[in-house]
Amino acid sequence: MLRFIKILLFILIILFALAVHLRNDQLVTFNYYLGTLDLPFSLYMVIAICIGAILGMVAVMPNLIRLEREKSRLVSKIHLTEKELETLRIIPVKE
Repeated sequence: MLRFIKILLFILIILFALAVHLRNDQLVTFNYYLGTLDLPFSLYMVIAICIGAILGMVAVMPNLIRLEREKSRLVSKIHLTEKELETLRIIPVKE
């Protein structure tokens, strides 16, 4: 079901992007130091969205690395605690 929703969302995004492209097919001139570049406006939008997505992933990466390290530390702590618990269960209880 989730896969179907993802595919449907992807198709809707593609259709929306196609509609935007068809309505905004004018060429826009981008002037930079080495020359100029004439591309459709919709392509500039796609480039801007891709750059934003990449910058967003780069911004989130330190938090993901920190959380992954913390998860690894906690998992090893759980294994150590479970091992200690197993050794304590073997010891008979004195009354």
